[in-house]
Amino acid sequence: MLNINIILPYKETYSSRIAGAVSILVSQLSLHSIFKKKIKIFGSVSLNNPLTKNYYGTFVKKPIFYLSRTNYYLHLLKKKILNNSNTVVEIHNRPQAAKFFIKHKPLCKKILYYHNNPIELRGSKTKKERIFLLNNLDKIIFVSEWCKRVFFNDLNIKNSYKVHVVYPGSTVLKKLPKKEKLIVFAGKLNNAKGYYIFLDAIIKILKLHKKWKATIIGDDPRKYNKILHERLKYTGWISHINTLNIFKRSSIVTVPSLWNEPLGRTSIEAASRGCATIISKKGGLPETNNNGIFLANNTEKELFKKINELITDKKKRHHLMINNLKNFKHTVKKTVYSIDQIYKSLN
Repeated sequence: MLNINIILPYKETYSSRIAGAVSILVSQLSLHSIFKKKIKIFGSVSLNNPLTKNYYGTFVKKPIFYLSRTNYYLHLLKKKILNNSNTVVEIHNRPQAAKFFIKHKPLCKKILYYHNNPIELRGSKTKKERIFLLNNLDKIIFVSEWCKRVFFNDLNIKNSYKVHVVYPGSTVLKKLPKKEKLIVFAGKLNNAKGYYIFLDAIIKILKLHKKWKATIIGDDPRKYNKILHERLKYTGWISHINTLNIFKRSSIVTVPSLWNEPLGRTSIEAASRGCATIISKKGGLPETNNNGIFLANNTEKELFKKINELITDKKKRHHLMINNLKNFKHTVKKTVYSIDQIYKSLN
């Protein structure tokens, strides 16, 4: 049976406290895959309480002068992974690391899993680099059809038997929970994520609808504007479980991104908790939710209009909530099954 070695991006923190999209997906796979007893997860951060017990932190001390910390991390991992045909190296979101293992572990089966725009990641920005990866990797997985299209956009071919789209999944509630008059924004608090569009819209909404509240989940390392209001709460970064619990109580979740989201886990998880979800049409976001309300334009005026419609039309809001649960499509079970099928094809 295959031995599966999952390589997390350098600095990815595989912890429930601040788990990102990559860590959440990998932990789900580790817990539910039919190969779970053969999975090892490697990261650069030493943790006392990782998401799963099969995590191995590779402490990266100050590297030797001619290696960056990332390359030193990869060289340390190279020593821990056997070079044979029964070994799978699954690299997440780092094409440059995939090239490293192509060179140093020629006998291993190699998978690259893209979570971001391929042409913005070091190691796959050029046509030559992407053709090299396509020719030398055993499988390439994308989180969305949009990511896949970007990868092939300027290549002579548009598909390959090596390529798969596997959407990150979420657990889903069986019935609609009790909802509060709560509107949520979750993500980095910057312009690309549509934070300022939300901020402008929500102040007008709170002024118009006195019984409604709003919560902003997230933070940003750069300076950002913050508005103080008695019915507007900032949580900062919180755990994945706490985020889901807020979604469970929320009526409306907004994802007004201005940049091309590779997919959009917030939209998926909001739907899984029965929220009426307002989404922009950027990148892979349209693939996240069949029952979302899509913004015709990413403006404060348009977002205000959509939120106001859902507040004033209770029947429509309830219909969207019910349909999000009833027709939820990106389940953990489906995600894990799809990845297991890829593993089986390499066996």
